[in-house]
Amino acid sequence: MNNFISRYTFFFFVSIVVTLSCKNEMTQKMVNKPTAMGRINAVVIIADKSMSESSMADTVSYYFESAYPVLTAEEPIFDIRYMTPQQVEGKPYSKELRTYVLIADISDTSSNTTRMLRKDMGEEKFKRALNDPAFTTSVGTDKWARGQLIIYVFANGLDKLAAAISKNFATISKRINQHDFKNLSATVFGIQDVNPELSKMVMDSFGMNIKIPGLYKKAIQKPNFLWVRMDNKEINQSLVFRKFKYLNKDQFKMDNIIKMRNEYGRQFIRTSSDSSYMSTNVIDLPTYEYTYIQNNAYTKEVRGIWETVNDFMGGPFVSYLLLNEAKGEIVFIDSFVFAPGKEKRDFVQQLDCIVKTASFPGVVKK
Repeated sequence: MNNFISRYTFFFFVSIVVTLSCKNEMTQKMVNKPTAMGRINAVVIIADKSMSESSMADTVSYYFESAYPVLTAEEPIFDIRYMTPQQVEGKPYSKELRTYVLIADISDTSSNTTRMLRKDMGEEKFKRALNDPAFTTSVGTDKWARGQLIIYVFANGLDKLAAAISKNFATISKRINQHDFKNLSATVFGIQDVNPELSKMVMDSFGMNIKIPGLYKKAIQKPNFLWVRMDNKEINQSLVFRKFKYLNKDQFKMDNIIKMRNEYGRQFIRTSSDSSYMSTNVIDLPTYEYTYIQNNAYTKEVRGIWETVNDFMGGPFVSYLLLNEAKGEIVFIDSFVFAPGKEKRDFVQQLDCIVKTASFPGVVKK
C-alpha cells in the first residue's frame, strides 16, 4: 500500500513539474516576443511578387482599398502594402507589424507564400485546404510578435482565390476592425480617459450610458439637446444628442433621421456668417444606411456629408438612432467631423468608437 502511495505521489509531482515546465516555456516564448506595432487600418498583404503584379492585385485593391463610406474625398477602407515572405522574414521590423493578410494559390506548391502557409497551418489543415473547396480562410495570432493578427486566404487556383477574397472580405474586414479596436480606443480615450461630467449629463438627459472622452467639452446644452465637441486648431469632432418618444418604425427611415439632423443643424450649428447653418447634402453625394443591434438596442446608422448653407464648410457625418425599448424612447446621436485639408477616415472611426460604448441601463450589453 505504501509503495502504491509513493508511486502515485511520484507520478503526481512529475505531472505537475511537466505541466509547469510547459506553461513556463510557452510564457517565456511570449515574453521573448516583441509587441506588435503599427497604425490602425494598416494591412500588410503577404504574397508572391508575381501575384502582386498580376490581376489578383486588382481583386485585392477592389476590396481592401475600396472607398470608406462616406467622406468628402475618397479614402480607402484599409491602407495596404505588399511584402513577399522573404521581405517579411528578412528584417525584424517587418515581422513586428500588427496586421497581415496572407494570400496564397495553394496549387503552386513551389510558391514561397504557399510554403509559409503550409508551415503555419500544418500538414493536416493544408491537406484539407487542397481537398475542401469551402475551406479558404484561417486566422492566426502572435506569429512573430504579441498583439499580432494574421489572416490566411487561400484556394486551389487563382480564380478560386479571387472568389475566396470576394466571399470572405466582409468577415475579414470585421476581424481586422475588431483587432484595431483596442488601439483605436486607446487613441480616443488616451490618458484623460472619460469626462465624467459629460457622461453624467448624457445619462441624466437622455437615459443612456456612454463614455465621453476627457478632452471633450460642452458646446451647447438646451432642453432635449446636447452638443459636445473636441477642438484643436485643425480638427473639430462633434457629438449631438437628442431624444424622442418612440411612435412607430417609420421613425427609423433614412428620411426621418436626416430630418432630425437638419432640424437641429438649422437651429444650433452656425458659422461666423449669420445666415449660415448646417444641412445634409442628399443631392450631390451618396447617403448610406445600416441596421444592426448595438448592446441589445435596435440601431439605425446613416452616413453622408454635411455642409453649411451660405458658407463653405463641410465634412462627413454618421447619425445613429437607438431604440430604448424599456422606456418607449429613441435616442438620436449625430457625429460629425470638420477637418479641412485633412484625411478624415480615422476621425470618423474615433467618433464611432465613442458611440459604440452607448447602452441603456438594465440592458445586457452584447
